[in-house]
Amino acid sequence: MAEKLILEKIRRVRHRLSIQRYFQTLATFLFYGFLVCVPLVIVDSVTSFNIQPLVFLWVAFGIAAAALVVRLLRPVSLQEAAKTIDTDASLKDRVISGLEQIQHRTGETLTALQLQDTTKKLQAVPVNQVARYRVPRETKFIALVTIFLVAFSFVEFFAPPATSTEIDFSPQIAAEADTLLKEIEEAKKEAAQDEDTELEELLKEIEKRALELKKPQIDPKEALARMTELSAMLKTKVNPLEMAQQEALLSGLGQQFIGNPYLGEFGQQLKRGDYQQAASKLDKVTKELPEFDKEKRQNLSDELKRGGKSLQGTDLDGLGTELSGAGEGLANDDLEGAQTRLRASSKKMRNIALLKKRDLQLAKLLSECEACKAGIAGACQVGKDGLSYALSQTPSTSIGKATSAGQLGQQSISLDSTLNLQQITGVQGEGSSTVQTSKTSAEGQQSAVSYKDAYTKYQKLSEDALTEEQIPLGYKFYVKRYFESIKPSDE
Repeated sequence: MAEKLILEKIRRVRHRLSIQRYFQTLATFLFYGFLVCVPLVIVDSVTSFNIQPLVFLWVAFGIAAAALVVRLLRPVSLQEAAKTIDTDASLKDRVISGLEQIQHRTGETLTALQLQDTTKKLQAVPVNQVARYRVPRETKFIALVTIFLVAFSFVEFFAPPATSTEIDFSPQIAAEADTLLKEIEEAKKEAAQDEDTELEELLKEIEKRALELKKPQIDPKEALARMTELSAMLKTKVNPLEMAQQEALLSGLGQQFIGNPYLGEFGQQLKRGDYQQAASKLDKVTKELPEFDKEKRQNLSDELKRGGKSLQGTDLDGLGTELSGAGEGLANDDLEGAQTRLRASSKKMRNIALLKKRDLQLAKLLSECEACKAGIAGACQVGKDGLSYALSQTPSTSIGKATSAGQLGQQSISLDSTLNLQQITGVQGEGSSTVQTSKTSAEGQQSAVSYKDAYTKYQKLSEDALTEEQIPLGYKFYVKRYFESIKPSDE
């Protein structure tokens, strides 16, 4: 009976101690959590992170909750409760000794007498006096830290925003981007018509990057940086030198076939650079091969082998191999093999035509991209509404930071000098002289210089300039297109 009373008293005290310690743990670590947030709030207030106040609140509660879980896993033991009773009731280890005797169950007479004495003492000890519920002292510190954090949060998050001196250039940037997006949309339509899936995927990526320019409140520096990245990406996709080499090789191949009665039309289309039509002409020849007699086939075989040999060791070695193979097939009376080789040649030329068109479209987009970049810089560079003002709000007079009032200088209002028109007559002396007489054709007569000769001369000059001079790729495209448009009809 005495053992039961002692254990009951100890368990009741342990229950109250556990509840008290839960509150104590929660208050202590909630205080520590708020204390951890104080330097974070101060750092956030002097930087541009702009962390929401609820984040700090959840951090503090998270630390307190973690500590509470640990406390729940480690409750107050019977020994701790017995020791607390002995300390608060001044029982000099009676309860602890009684608990140990109960746990060991010695059954001795002296032990039973000690347990009866401990029971009498415990009956006079009130449980609520030994294990009192108290408000943790950390609560008052939590209130002080909370007031501090709320005050800081009010200053940073709820104070009226300062008047911004920055200028919103996003409308101008979006307007410049619209032109580029229109070109991309046109290129997408052409790629869909040509079933060029590779170009379609590339155009999706380009469009995605271009759409980033239409973000609200976009900064001019960010917009120009994105355009620079887009231009760099396009430059890696455009290879004008390789395309020009292939065109030169195909033009030479076409020149070889122009004089042939069966491959003449095919050669003319190659020389003009119309590879789709050239492939169609070659398909026509392939279809008519069974109708050719032995002499025609031999003639065609010689031409194809000679043309294929001229492409060996070049970028178009594959096309040359197919043409030579077709010639060998005709020479060996393998009509079906020759037709297969010629169809493969047609397919390769159509692929070249597709690559050429893709290259031109990307070159056009690159030119438009550079124009868009220049347009963004120009739209944001007008006095105090300009890019230079946005990048330097407080220009000083020191080197590298001053802002020029006018890059072209001040306009002249008047000239100080007086201009007089005079005629000076020379006096001919002794010695020889040179006289040059120019004759012009009468009205209705043709020029002495043919249009074809003039075109050839200036086309050569333009090609030299495009090769030697540092001319932007976009302008090269327009120069080439101009000379294509004025090419003589019999060329």
